[in-house]
Amino acid sequence: MIYVRDPEDEELLELKHMTRHAIGRISQRAQMVLLSAQRRSVPELATIFDLHPASVRCWLRRFEREGPPGLYDAPRTGRPREMDDTTEQRLLRLLAHDPYEAQLQEVATTWTVAMLTLALILRGGHYISRATVRTTLHRLGLRWGRPRLAMPRKVDPDKARKQWQIAEAVQAAGPAATILYADESRIALLPLVRSLWQWVGQQVRIPTPGTNDTRSVFGALEIRTGQWTYLVRQQMRKEDFIAFLEHLLMVYRTGTIILIVDNYSSHTAGAVRAWLALPEHERLQLHRLPTHCSHLNPVEPIWLQLKAKVAANRLYGSMRQLLSTMDLFFEEMTPEQALQWAG
Repeated sequence: MIYVRDPEDEELLELKHMTRHAIGRISQRAQMVLLSAQRRSVPELATIFDLHPASVRCWLRRFEREGPPGLYDAPRTGRPREMDDTTEQRLLRLLAHDPYEAQLQEVATTWTVAMLTLALILRGGHYISRATVRTTLHRLGLRWGRPRLAMPRKVDPDKARKQWQIAEAVQAAGPAATILYADESRIALLPLVRSLWQWVGQQVRIPTPGTNDTRSVFGALEIRTGQWTYLVRQQMRKEDFIAFLEHLLMVYRTGTIILIVDNYSSHTAGAVRAWLALPEHERLQLHRLPTHCSHLNPVEPIWLQLKAKVAANRLYGSMRQLLSTMDLFFEEMTPEQALQWAG
């Protein structure tokens, strides 16, 4: 074959369109066909397009057989994927176990890309690049970052029994009894640092008091009415807790009081037990929540709201000013709001 056949009218239009709009080599092949139809020889076309004559003949034959569609590249299978489904599952299994279990020569407590790559090569028997492993980790949703420490998950073996005892005491006390959850917290002149909007490059500076000062706040929430009662003390010692108990007896002058607290040391002190055993205090019944279950105390969220709205990112001129702001916060907290925060 010296020249291609004369293209039909539709083929001619498509070839001209391909020369203008097709990408790279496909446009070049369409130009070769048009020039060949104008009686340009294969050696001439090879010189013009800087190709081997065999390549020119190949594409001209493709046009002869298939027309303009034959000038497009045929689908290619490409090289096999380094990270196939089997290798990906193997990678996930490695991530789920400690590096010591992989039996590598290196001693480490954390998987790195290099260690994962080596382990996959040893197990799969074929080469895989670190770039492929890193790309796969990102595709799976993993990112390299620092973990954070967490408290061990402890469970009170008597949790169910203690909760049932509280429920029985509430039921036995009747609807007229006062049901209180109580807790204590500290407030300090040193501001609590919390996230806030800042201009880029202009980090906000929160001033410090120089000398810190703290107070302890004892609070109790009546879970049937939402009434909030609190007392400010210097410390959280057993004497301060007893003072809070006496304060509750003054606030709730009649009827049984069911007081539910956590297992803080001042709540379990011998002096507190002796105070509760006195006849004049028998209407106040103290019940303790299961250990490691502070989340069961509905007073905790109220402390969080107090510190977020009063103590975060703000330095007060004095402890008196801080306490006045706290008093205002509790005055504005309605019973409905307290019960909503308490959940």
